[in-house]
Amino acid sequence: MEDVLKDFSRIKLATINAKEVPEIAGYLMAFTVPVLVLYFDGKEVLREARIVHLEKFQENIRKIHESI
Repeated sequence: MEDVLKDFSRIKLATINAKEVPEIAGYLMAFTVPVLVLYFDGKEVLREARIVHLEKFQENIRKIHESI
């Protein structure tokens, strides 16, 4: 994931293991893994789950990053 975000210095990466923090799944309504969620100003702006096409995810991030 670090490779996908290398061009977006303003985006911070955090990884949470749902097995270690089971309440996070309910809080994020993440009932499958993996789940990639991007927040801006405390609001969810992008979510990808289960099968994540990294090139498409990166392009979606690029569009969001350019618009803010």
